[in-house]
Amino acid sequence: MAFNIYYYESSVDCKFCKKHFTTYKVRPNRYKIIEEQTDFMPVYEGLNPLLYEVAVCPYCGYAYHKSMTRTYGPFMLLIDELYIKELQKPMDICKERTIDDAIVSLKLAYLVSRASMEESLLMANFALKIAWLYRLKNDHESEMRYLFAARDFYSKSFASNQEGGERIQYLHAELSLRLGDIAEAKKGFSRLIADRHVSNKYRKLARNRWENYKYDDQPNNVNDNIGEVIN
Repeated sequence: MAFNIYYYESSVDCKFCKKHFTTYKVRPNRYKIIEEQTDFMPVYEGLNPLLYEVAVCPYCGYAYHKSMTRTYGPFMLLIDELYIKELQKPMDICKERTIDDAIVSLKLAYLVSRASMEESLLMANFALKIAWLYRLKNDHESEMRYLFAARDFYSKSFASNQEGGERIQYLHAELSLRLGDIAEAKKGFSRLIADRHVSNKYRKLARNRWENYKYDDQPNNVNDNIGEVIN
């Protein structure tokens, strides 16, 4: 087999059917992050490793991401009943992927995680990454649908005191802004800026994002100063 300069084959033992397969991953020297958007979507020069984050078993259809935790025992029974038995036919997307293939892989991981009742934070992260891929396709309607789902899961995650509180608060406000829920966005950014226990990183991110929104996106709204909440 000829050496592939763009991808390497990752060896996987399926956690569901136990069969062995290989799936493509992007070689680290074939991409670099050149920008990060305000909802943390990385913009890559070269190939996009996000397309290959989820391994999908070509034999049974089980989809696995390294962030999943409920991959054993009784959770597999739920996955069998609520996911595997509902699949029409396993698909082979273990080689080079299109954006559409990547969307399918993340949606399958999303469905597996829902069947196994994974934490809301993991579900939110999957929904956000699906939204990012739709953004790359310029499919605004689908992007908004998954941003809305991500925001809902982040809200549930924060309410249940899951880890990553500052990041979750910021993303909830950021996604609210992208969804046009300006009042909720302002409330979220204000909370981050006003709370002296919040790290400098997230206070700065919140302040900059709101200020940029006001003056770049809403130039006539200059009197709406979020800084007033901490004065």
